[in-house]
Order: sequence, then structure tokens, then C-alpha cells
Amino acid sequence: MITRPANGNALRAMLREHLLASVFALTCVLVGASVQAQVPAVLTREAFVRMVLENHPMARQAALRTELGEATVRSARGGFDPVATANYDEKQFDEKNYFQLFDAGLKVPTWYGVELFAGYQENSGDLLDPQSTTPGDGLIKLGGQVSVGQGLFIDQRRATLRKSQAYLRATQAEQEQMLNDLLLQALNDHTDWVAAYRALEVSNSAVDLTNARLDNVRGSWRGGDRPAIDTLEAYLQFQDRQMRQQQASLNFRNAGLRLSNHLWNAAQQPLELQPGVIPAPADLASPATFQLSDTAITNAVANHPLLTQAGARIDQLEIDRRLRNEYLKPELDLKYQWLGNGGALTNEQGTTLLGDGYQFGVGFQVPLFLRRERGELTFAKLRLTDANLGLDRDRLRIRNRINERVNDIAVFGDQMRLGADMVVNNERLLAGENQRFAAGESSLFLVNAREVPLIDARIRQVDLEARLRKAFFSLDHEAGTLWRAWR
Repeated sequence: MITRPANGNALRAMLREHLLASVFALTCVLVGASVQAQVPAVLTREAFVRMVLENHPMARQAALRTELGEATVRSARGGFDPVATANYDEKQFDEKNYFQLFDAGLKVPTWYGVELFAGYQENSGDLLDPQSTTPGDGLIKLGGQVSVGQGLFIDQRRATLRKSQAYLRATQAEQEQMLNDLLLQALNDHTDWVAAYRALEVSNSAVDLTNARLDNVRGSWRGGDRPAIDTLEAYLQFQDRQMRQQQASLNFRNAGLRLSNHLWNAAQQPLELQPGVIPAPADLASPATFQLSDTAITNAVANHPLLTQAGARIDQLEIDRRLRNEYLKPELDLKYQWLGNGGALTNEQGTTLLGDGYQFGVGFQVPLFLRRERGELTFAKLRLTDANLGLDRDRLRIRNRINERVNDIAVFGDQMRLGADMVVNNERLLAGENQRFAAGESSLFLVNAREVPLIDARIRQVDLEARLRKAFFSLDHEAGTLWRAWR
């Protein structure tokens, strides 16, 4: 007998729960498939680097550095923005009109320290200060102010802009250095992943070869041509190769996990390598020929992002030194403005726009001992000297590191060629021993003694190729050009 729910609400609730669960599961599957689909089945170095530069959080952080520098320059340029001013002041008390004061104008700072201004002033009242008296139609002012002492060649406003421009150069170099560091780690991890895959292929071939030999030995034992002990020795060799294969497989999986640290999608979601994703074995190859001239080293040192940052810092300190040196001069400000009747704005008869009068002023000020100014100047000079000494040290260190990587490439290249010869020679020894074994003149022990060095030589050759490939990456990183090669 079929039982029915007590009411239709319970049935609808049960159907709704099943529907929601199905939709959630389908959404998870689709999201997971869309995320993983962004990693190609064969992840080449070019595709990997493109993903890193486009989506890695550190790459996006590096892009913010130049925006920060540009914002700093924009803020400093604001010191030269024209300023419009207006002020109105009125006083009425005890039925008396004390004054109405109105003053409006426009100030325009210039790069050369001259401040231009134009304005309109209109004052009235029963108790107005006589010097504030203006014509009935108001007073027009046009003039400028210049510092001919302190601030003639540089002032705080110009120094701020110059320092912000140096900071912009520093942020651009910082962006490049961040990308250099990111790519070095990413490319090294990718090279380790490719090398682990190549080593796994060597282990897989060794397992297949040992398994085929085990089958042959078992067949010979069944035919009475081999003793039973040979099957045990062949099986032990097979187990040893399996253990090596498991370790190689573990190394490959772990290398893939380290590689996944650099994989992100456009939505800033981390990606994981699926088991079927493999590298391109050709990515382990290095340039066939290599030669780095002294001129190339000199150019690399001159344009190195770390040295560019240090140079920008020195430029800022030099600007600060010039500013502190300027403070030793006395303040001497000259101010002059032409005055005209406001009626000229309405073409009132008998008035002129300019020429009715002028206003002139001189300001002078200087500390008697200049102890603070001299102390700040000494401090600025010491900081500048310290920065220059650090730049010389960093320049020498970078040059020596470049030469170290050049030496690494030369030695690793020789070792790789020597290792290739060793692989060929071990293959010849193993082939000869297999022929003797097939003719019954050798033993499995001797075959294994020849085969183990061959496997080790092949794996060592893969490691040497990886070290050489990473040495090229390290050379570009030490020269500060790794990111430029992948732009």
C-alpha cells in the first residue's frame, strides 16, 4: 500500500530540497570545469608566463606601483594650480555702517618662482580705514611677486614636484624588479616541473624494460634455461624500479603543486593542475650558443631596476640638498602691482584699465646664526654621500653576480655535454651486457650493475639540463632584464 504525505506542503518542500541540491551540484561542476579549462592540456612555458603576467596577484600589485607614482606627480603638480579667491566682510553696529570689504582675485604660480595675480577690490563704509579706500567703481589690480633671494632657483613647491618625478622613476623600476623576482621564481618552478616530468619518463621506461626482462626470465625458467633464483633477482630489480618510479611520480606531483602557486584566473581565483596536464619537454632546452660581452654587462648594470631605484633616491636627496642650501640665503621678496579704476570695466569716461597707480613692496628676512639651516644642510649632504656609496657598492655587486651566472652557464654547459657522453657510453655498456646475457655469458646481477648507472646518468642529465636552463633565467634576473624578455 502506498502512503501519501499528510499534506501537499511536505511534498513540495521535499521536491524543493532535491531541486536546490541538484542546482548546487551542477553549479559546482560547471564552475570547476570553467576554472580548470583555463589551464591547457600541454602547459608550455610561453602559456605559463602569459598566465602569470596577466593574472598573478603580485603582477597586479606591480602595476599599482606606477599608478602610485603618477598619482604622486599629479598631486605635486597641484602646487602650480591657479587659485581663485574671494572674500567679503561687512560690519553693522549701532545703526552705523562700519564697512563693507570685498576682495576677489586669481593667483597663478609659475615654475620660475614668479607668482602672478589679478584681482578686483571694492570697499566702502562710514568708518573705513583710509588705506583701504577704493574708487566708487572699485579697484583693479594686476601684478606679480618674485623671490630674488631665497627661492630664486628652487623652492619647496618646485622641490616637491622634482622629487615626485624621481619617485615616479623609482616606482617604474620597482615594478620591473617585482616582475623580475616573480618571473624568476615562476620560471624556476616551471623548469623543476618539466625536469620532474622528464625524470618520471626515465623511471617509466626503466619499469617497462625491467618488467619485460622479468617476463623473459620467467619464460626461460619455465623452459628450463634459467634457474629459479634468476626470477627472484629479476623481480627484485623490478621492485627497485617501481620504487624509483613512485618517488619520481611523487616529485612530479609536488612540483605541480608548487607550480600551481603561480596559476590564477582573471577573477583572481587560484587554479590547480589536473592530473592530465603535462609540460612540453622541449622547454628544458637551453640556447646552443652563448656569449655575453663586457658592453652588454655594462649596459645591464646601467639600466638595472635596483640601481635605477637607487639613482632616483639619490636624485631626491640631491634636490633636498639644493633646497637646504637655498635656505642659507636671506628672504628677499619683491611685489609690484598695477592699479586701475574699476570703471574701466564698463568703459566709464575718464578711467583706464591700468596706469592710474601702482603698489610696490619689499620684504626681507634672515636668521642671524643660521644654525638650523646649516645643520639641515649638513644632514642632507651626509645622506647624499651615504646613498652614493651604497650605489657604488650595489653596482659592483650586481656586476659580480652577472659574472657568477656567466660562469655557472659555462660550467653547467660543459657538464651537460659530459653527461650526454656518459649516457651514451652507459647505453653501450648495457647493450653489450644484454647481448652477453642473451648468449648466456652474463648474469642478471651484471645487467643490473650496468642498468642502474644508466638510469642515474639519464636522471642526472635531466637535472643538469634544468640547472643550465635556470642559470640562464638567473642571468637575466641578475641583469634586471628577465621581465623585458617576456614583454
